[in-house]
Amino acid sequence: MMEQINFRVSEDEKQVLKVLAEIKGVSITEFVKKIVLKEISPIRVDLAFQLLAEGKLSRKRAWLLSGLTYHEFMLEWEKRHAEEIIPEAIRAKELEIALSIDLKNFLKTIIDKSNEPMV
Repeated sequence: MMEQINFRVSEDEKQVLKVLAEIKGVSITEFVKKIVLKEISPIRVDLAFQLLAEGKLSRKRAWLLSGLTYHEFMLEWEKRHAEEIIPEAIRAKELEIALSIDLKNFLKTIIDKSNEPMV
């Protein structure tokens, strides 16, 4: 769902934006939108990696917040030597789940298949 943001500019500022938009061949609205998104792009990336380093975001959520493609995000990840911080409570829960898995049926299937004659 798209949202709308409104703000006021002076008549002089509007005329400047109008001329610049005409040069680019787009509407004033599209021109301003592109400028704003371009300006916040590096801020989004920095914020995503900051929250990731603080353990407040997972890698996937940091990637989405960054606004980068996955490839660009991973290049930035490498450049920044980033690490995903997983809170201890989540690690404990994952360990609890892993230890509760009943592997008997899985192992039985593997053993049964290994006893089958090879064709």
